[in-house]
Amino acid sequence: MKPILDHGALFRCPLCHSPLLAGETSLRCEKGHDFALSKKGYADFCPAARAGAYDQTLFDSRSRFISGGFYGELVEALRRLLNEYAPQGPLLDAGCGEGSFLKALCPDPSARLCLGLDLSRPGIQRAARGGGGWLWAVGDLSRLPLQTGSVAAVLNVLSPANYPEFARVLRPGGVVLKVVPGARYLCEVRALVRDRLRQEEYSNDRVVNLFSDRFDLLSQREVCHTYPLTPEQGADLLSMTPLMQGIEKEQLDTAALTSVTIHLAILAGRPR
Repeated sequence: MKPILDHGALFRCPLCHSPLLAGETSLRCEKGHDFALSKKGYADFCPAARAGAYDQTLFDSRSRFISGGFYGELVEALRRLLNEYAPQGPLLDAGCGEGSFLKALCPDPSARLCLGLDLSRPGIQRAARGGGGWLWAVGDLSRLPLQTGSVAAVLNVLSPANYPEFARVLRPGGVVLKVVPGARYLCEVRALVRDRLRQEEYSNDRVVNLFSDRFDLLSQREVCHTYPLTPEQGADLLSMTPLMQGIEKEQLDTAALTSVTIHLAILAGRPR
């Protein structure tokens, strides 16, 4: 649990916005709000939060799938953008899930302070497995438990966002890197569940326009590649994607899922 306590000055109370002070096993503000650290070392800033729809099985599947290299082009593109726009300073992965992208992007956490935050406790529990120097926290994106102007970059990969909070915690000159699906993202899965989707085609225009309204757009890049899938990888993909929400695998011809297209747009912006 030491890494979080070593960087207690990074945090503020999400309830009253007072600075947090590090104790032996928790972070506590002057008004008595106390946020315990788990035995695995992560901080819990939302102790009353429910587990939600995402469980440990989903995050195990997601971790295995991402470690299979399907997002390698994305990680390299993000690394280049970080080196270009925010090569130093703390990095926040807002909506980090089980932390796979943050660990892939920053495999050596001694080189850069990295914090992954998500409202899903099972996701953060999975991220904290095995220790390491990354910081992990259960927290709400609408009330980030971070000091104003405390991070150099915010990463937001395939996750909901809270742009006012992102702008608040960024240092002057800081950057937000947001990753959203492209039109062909997981098109093979969409074809598999086409009859059960509310809309057959996907467009990210609304998300891109909203980002451009809030930030000065520094860069907009895309990665797109189709990969072969083993049956085991296909099973992990179906277990992790929200496209399968409310759908049982047994209802589908999963043997037809032999490839997957990873088509993503990366937006880099600075607050106006």
